[in-house]
Amino acid sequence: MGSSSYVYKLCAHHRSSRCGAFSRRLYNFTSKCDADPSLDRAYAETLSKKCPNTASPTTTVEMDPECSLSFDTRYYNMLLQNKGLFVSDAALLTDRNSNRAVFRLQRSSSSFFSAFAKSMKKMAAIEVLTGNA
Repeated sequence: MGSSSYVYKLCAHHRSSRCGAFSRRLYNFTSKCDADPSLDRAYAETLSKKCPNTASPTTTVEMDPECSLSFDTRYYNMLLQNKGLFVSDAALLTDRNSNRAVFRLQRSSSSFFSAFAKSMKKMAAIEVLTGNA
């Protein structure tokens, strides 16, 4: 499966996350007690309030505050505003092919739903190995 398939499926996985899964982006990104410069500054401040540096490991935030309960293309809008929660979200904008896919999906819901369906069919065709196979 290619990187485009990964881009199509990401929107489906965004609900909530524990602060510890992304806190390095807020507090110690380059081991200098700094935030990830690719993260929108206002969004980083909002996340810092919800997830202080000493946050409980059980504290959670919505992964996509604008669309955590919907299945649509708003996730891609968030990415283009540098509001992806994880480093992997931000990385989609640094890879040329993934970046093109993000822009295309952000502009067209029909493209997103069509691409997502094709990607899921590809994933269903993968033969998963289990046990001692």
